[in-house]
Amino acid sequence: MSRDRYTYGNHVRVSMDMAGQALMNILEDLTAEVRAGVNEGVRETTKEASKITREAGGYQNRRPKYRKSIGWRFQTSGPMAEGQVYARGHEYSLTHLLENGHHLWNAPGVMTRAFPHWKPGDEYANAHLAQNILKNIKF
Repeated sequence: MSRDRYTYGNHVRVSMDMAGQALMNILEDLTAEVRAGVNEGVRETTKEASKITREAGGYQNRRPKYRKSIGWRFQTSGPMAEGQVYARGHEYSLTHLLENGHHLWNAPGVMTRAFPHWKPGDEYANAHLAQNILKNIKF
């Protein structure tokens, strides 16, 4: 079977009167596919960034509750898709202290060292978001 340039894909034949409506239907289908791909790409990236953030950090696991509290959420509103990595419950208050270090209340002038554990997850998200979106858009 020989194929030429006119025998592949899905063809739509319409009269000139209906061409505008047919084109709008095709664009709506394409928009829905792209939106679903973007949503899935953002969801995957957020989930993996949460996992990387949870596993990162050189601090000892003295507070396993904090490490377990690091989670993610995903939401859409209209054409926007948003993923967020965060610490649940009251554990969010430790994030800034661990990330930047802090002064000790019982030893004035003494500061604890910082454990930057959010940066690897952030770098992963920035580097892989576009790749994950393109991977999930199917044409």
